[in-house]
Amino acid sequence: VEQCLNCSISLTYHRAARRIICHHCRYDAPAPERCPRCGSRDLSYRGLGTEQVERITVETFPSARIARMDVDTTSGKWAHHRILDRVAKGDVDILLGTQMIAKGLDFPQVTLVGVVNADVGIHLPDFRASERTFQLLSQVAGRAGRGKLGGEVLIQTSLPDHYAIQAAVAHDFIAFAERETVARETPCYPPHLRMVNVILSSPDQRATAKSAEAGAAWLRRWLRGRNAEESKVVELVGPAPAPIERLHGRWRWHFLVRSPSPSAIGRAVRALIDGFKVPGGDVRLVVDRDPVALL
Repeated sequence: VEQCLNCSISLTYHRAARRIICHHCRYDAPAPERCPRCGSRDLSYRGLGTEQVERITVETFPSARIARMDVDTTSGKWAHHRILDRVAKGDVDILLGTQMIAKGLDFPQVTLVGVVNADVGIHLPDFRASERTFQLLSQVAGRAGRGKLGGEVLIQTSLPDHYAIQAAVAHDFIAFAERETVARETPCYPPHLRMVNVILSSPDQRATAKSAEAGAAWLRRWLRGRNAEESKVVELVGPAPAPIERLHGRWRWHFLVRSPSPSAIGRAVRALIDGFKVPGGDVRLVVDRDPVALL
């Protein structure tokens, strides 16, 4: 699998342009004709992106008027609005797209919504993964049946019994909230406490790791110098490489500061910002309070 030169993620193959593209930093290159490692021409392009779904849909429904909404088809000025105008006028039979078509659209004539690989987000290394899956399915389900015609939602998943999917199908927000709250209790994730994600990044991998270790060590020393009660109520987890370790050419390490006390965690983070001297060498420190994602 070809990797981005700037980010620690795989590149996505775009069939129409025959290029491989990073969806984070937009690095792109021609699709290889040979394997860069062994030289074989026996290459296989796999996956289920919007281009692939569009190709299969065209083959399955050759007479349907199909539009696709994703980062490629909406990159031009007003491209997003032009596609939605076609849908509103009834010039589109099938609208394909990424998560951008799940929110805020109100088309009374939409009677069927399909979600492909609905559980893919559940496997992400983020404590809010199940919550995001539930939110997305709840939002996309609301696109169908908004008019007098009624509607139906079809969800493709390999985890049909997962509580996030079950709750979304049942439109049961309370059941999901109760189950998710219990699931986050033992590992001590919000809403059971407050959290701050401290991220250090640099073009130099070793400098990033050393800076994160130094920052975490500084804060631990500061906490030991506080009164016993406050030092116990604030916890540090890490440092460690971020789940996406390299992004836009910068290596990323992070550590978490957690506490049930908003004031205690606020004092600790303020002390870190004011007192910790970030090393040179283009090292950046970012403090993300109540992070919506840990990637």
